[in-house]
Amino acid sequence: MEKAENVYRVTVMTDMHLMPGDYEDGFESVDKLVGASRPDFVVFNGDNFFGFNGEDLAFYDRLDAYFIEKGIKWTAILGNHDGEYNSADRRSIAEHIANLPGTVFELNPIGKRYGNFFYDTPVAGTALAFLDSGGKATLSERIRSGFSSKYAALTKEQIAFYLNEAHGKRAVFLFIHIPLNEFENGYYLALANCKVIYGAVRENITPEGKLNRFGDIVCSPAVNTGFFDAAAKEGNLKAVFAGHDHLNDFAVDYKGVRLVQVQRSFSSKLASYGFKKRGFTDFSGATVLDVTENGFDVKQLFLKDLSKDL
Repeated sequence: MEKAENVYRVTVMTDMHLMPGDYEDGFESVDKLVGASRPDFVVFNGDNFFGFNGEDLAFYDRLDAYFIEKGIKWTAILGNHDGEYNSADRRSIAEHIANLPGTVFELNPIGKRYGNFFYDTPVAGTALAFLDSGGKATLSERIRSGFSSKYAALTKEQIAFYLNEAHGKRAVFLFIHIPLNEFENGYYLALANCKVIYGAVRENITPEGKLNRFGDIVCSPAVNTGFFDAAAKEGNLKAVFAGHDHLNDFAVDYKGVRLVQVQRSFSSKLASYGFKKRGFTDFSGATVLDVTENGFDVKQLFLKDLSKDL
C-alpha cells in the first residue's frame, strides 16, 4: 500500500477475539497488516485478546515490544467482551495497557469506562480521540429500547469530556467499539442514494440476503444519549471508527461525518462467528486512515490479498 510523504497513517484492527490457540496466527496477521500498511499509529479497536491464565496480558506485552522495535505508536480500546473472557477485569486490563512503555493509552476512568483520552497527531490541529463504549446496557435502557438492543451507550459524562477536549481542534477522528445509533441510518440513507463509499451490512443477513428478524443489522446501543448530534455540532468531528459488528465493513458520509465500520481483523479457527463460517467471502483485514493538513482518506486492506511472505 503506497504512502505519500505528507501522510499520517493510522491502521485500525478490531474484534480479533484471539484465544490462546490463535495467538501465533493472530500475531502473524498483525505483522502482515502492519507490514503492508506502513502505519505511523495502530489502533486495536476492542474485543482484542482473551485468556484466563495471563496469556492475554502477555500478548499485550508482546505487541508492545513489537511496536517499540518498529518505532510505531499504538493503543487499544476496550470492547464489550474485554474483561469477560480474560484473566483480569476491564479496569485491570486498561491499567496493564496504560503501564506499557510503547503505548499512548491513558486510563482516565469516567465512571466505569476506561481509556478515554485524546492523542494529538503531528498533523496541525488534528487529534485522535478514544472512548470506552462499555458493554451491556442497563435493564432500564433495554426496557426503553423495547429489548431491541442489549448494548451500552456513551455516557453523558463521556460526552462532556469529549466536547471539552475537542473544542478548538481543527479535526478529530474518534475510535469507539460499539457503533453509534446513527451508523444504521447513515448506511441505509447512503445506500438509497447510491453513495456508499465501500463495503456492506451483513450482520444477521444470510449470504442469500434473507434477514434474521430477531437480530440487529447494526448492533448499536439500546438508547441514544445524543453524542453524535452534540459532537457533529462542533464541526470538527471528521470520522467515527467502530468495531463490534464482525460481518459489517462499510464507510458512508452522514451529516458531514464519515461513519466507518472497521472490518474484523482476524478469522479465528476456534470461534464460530466470522465471515467464512457465516458463508461470506473472508474480508478480514484492517481499515487505514490517511490524514494530511488538507483532508483525509479511508481505505480497506484485506488479508486475503496479502502474500504469505509479506
